[in-house]
Amino acid sequence: MTLKPLERPPRNAKAVPRHAAAPARRPLAGYAAALALIAVLILVRKYWAAQVLLVPLLLIVPGLILLRTLRIPGRAVSSFPVYVPCASIVVLLASGIAVNLIGPLVGIAAPLRVAPLLTGLEITCAALLAASVNAPSDTTIPWHSLSRSARHAWPLIVPLVAAAGALRLNSGHSDGVALIALSACVVLIGATVIFWRRLDKTLLLEIILYSVGLAILWSFALRSDLVNGFDIATEYYDLHQAVLTGIWHTAHPGDAYGAMLSITVLPAELHALSGIPSLLIFKVVYPAIYALFPVAIFGLARRILSTPWAFAAAAFAIGQYAFAEIAGFARQEIALVLFVAVIAAILDTWIRRFPQWCLVVLLGLAMVVSHYSTTYVAITVVGLALPLQWVTSWFREIPRVTGAVAILFATVLVGAAVWYGPVTNSAASSLQHVVEIVAAQGPQVLPNRVPGESFLASFLYGNTKTPIQAARYANLIHTFYLQNKPYVTPFPKAILPQYALRSSSVPVPPVRLHLVSSALGAGQIVVVELANLVCAVGALLMVLRRKATSVLVRGLGLLALAAVLLLAMLRFSGTLAVEYGQERAQIQGLALLSISLCWILQSLANRGKRWHALILGAATACLAVLVFTTSYLSNALLGGNTSDNLASDGPAFEYYYMTAPELASAQWLGRSVGRRQLIYADEYGELPLAAMTGMTPASGLLTDVTPRTLSQLAWVYASRTNIVDGRAFALYQRNLATYVFPSGFLRAYYNVVYTDGSSEVFHR
Repeated sequence: MTLKPLERPPRNAKAVPRHAAAPARRPLAGYAAALALIAVLILVRKYWAAQVLLVPLLLIVPGLILLRTLRIPGRAVSSFPVYVPCASIVVLLASGIAVNLIGPLVGIAAPLRVAPLLTGLEITCAALLAASVNAPSDTTIPWHSLSRSARHAWPLIVPLVAAAGALRLNSGHSDGVALIALSACVVLIGATVIFWRRLDKTLLLEIILYSVGLAILWSFALRSDLVNGFDIATEYYDLHQAVLTGIWHTAHPGDAYGAMLSITVLPAELHALSGIPSLLIFKVVYPAIYALFPVAIFGLARRILSTPWAFAAAAFAIGQYAFAEIAGFARQEIALVLFVAVIAAILDTWIRRFPQWCLVVLLGLAMVVSHYSTTYVAITVVGLALPLQWVTSWFREIPRVTGAVAILFATVLVGAAVWYGPVTNSAASSLQHVVEIVAAQGPQVLPNRVPGESFLASFLYGNTKTPIQAARYANLIHTFYLQNKPYVTPFPKAILPQYALRSSSVPVPPVRLHLVSSALGAGQIVVVELANLVCAVGALLMVLRRKATSVLVRGLGLLALAAVLLLAMLRFSGTLAVEYGQERAQIQGLALLSISLCWILQSLANRGKRWHALILGAATACLAVLVFTTSYLSNALLGGNTSDNLASDGPAFEYYYMTAPELASAQWLGRSVGRRQLIYADEYGELPLAAMTGMTPASGLLTDVTPRTLSQLAWVYASRTNIVDGRAFALYQRNLATYVFPSGFLRAYYNVVYTDGSSEVFHR
């Protein structure tokens, strides 16, 4: 169904065939019927079959109507199908926030309920449909090829197997099914790159990418009795509050999470209209949306790359640790897909100027209200690309300024300033906060560099958390409390030697086949760092190459070069890395850089058959190594630290996995504690509290559970890891301490006021 890049007409061509300009009203009846079907299915949404149908209908029908209203050509949509769900998200966000704001004005106290939301969505879609009556026939999407595509759905078995593997692990079974699913992902990636000619159906390649991405995401997201991850625990609380109260309030001073519609209004709307439990919106539906991210990269890459290299570019993004980690950041799952879609829109040569600008504005604003960091990265990348393009235009064939790029920059900049400022008042986590931090701390160039360590080694490991001994952490945090928290009164006997903190390490399975394991680990680092270098060189050559290079190639190259500059700043600056999230910014940058990487590889491969076979084979091997290691398959088979997608032990399991008893104890504490009372939990014990009560360090929760920092009148929450494993975690200025949980001290000076066998609450 996807068109080849060479078939595209000149950008903004004025000559439009008469048959293309004539109105096409036949699809109107189909869209009206789809809207009626949504309304009917909502009446029976308590049945799972209706829920399974409603989710894709809600993510497809509103988007198709919006794209038709904007006069987006059908060929543009078929060549980049991710436009459809992104446009649907725009409509859902717009109708949802409109209902939320208008509802109280007309006497609806809880507008985020089924009837108001359905009415708002149907009215919005009906208005858009009416505005699209005279849309030209070229807006009709060629659906005929989909009727023959059912046989291409077989890769979707893989994510279903991955889901079964995660659920079996949750039930205490072995990791066998999960291993099978992730092994199938590695085989699919490698086999597709090698045998792409036999699979030269673009739709099939897109389904393979989608299936592999979704399988990896579900293997993480479906773990735990609640959500699995750090930030997503707080995000779930915000979603739960929106569902519980039925309304979202605009004022969120200093609360960047609560100000994001992607974790409040949008999931509450999907929950209300589809009937799917709100928890499954985050665990199942959002990963299913985010799995479109590599598909979008593939669609963007095919505009300048051949099929195998476009597939390799998308697969390279999947083969990053951060790709799966995004499943723990619901707001960014939505924003990243919108980011790639808006980049595709500003570079789309099928769309005429005014419809293109309208689409760019809508997608840009949707990204702004979905995630602040993704928006900041977009502002920086596009903002850097504008002057780079102006300079480049003096010695290469490229316009001084591209209107769509300038429109996008203005949209996200003004949108962010308005939304994070006067609308939600959440600017404490905005650019102003970053500027203040940089002014106070400086850039902190490679702050975790160990004395005597080479500059290269420090750079390779990046701005990561540095482990420190428990005794050093105890002294540092005690001094910090004396200077900054004078209201904390510890027990006098807390200084006794028997209460001194002792380091503790998380048990890791022994490594088998050390040589193979070490080779894979070293190979993964070499591949990633070499790819980073080639990405930068590729972006530079895309911009500066003298030989026949299209404006589209130069445009992508400029954006990729801007991404290189931003990621370099994040890699060297500890301050910026903390504020923006270095790893998550990198996965956003790879939407562009993976294309520049494969562009230069394709250029080298085109030198001859021998070169093509050699480079394509090497690329396939590198992709296999990446997916094999970043999915933790290598460690599961060879030993070593394995994430909780394949194990029920280890650091990730102790950090992120939440059990039903932990959630119950956290909920009990939330009901029992009084206002202005001091509450303690260690760094990862705070997750159940955040998910069930909204308690976070930002709201006053203290995360330093040590004898010399515990107040005499404190409440102390102890998680499963604290009680069962006897371990606690603390993060102090990006220094991670793992120590023996001070249960002896707590039992000596506090009472156990709640226990369920695996988690406890202490208080005097």
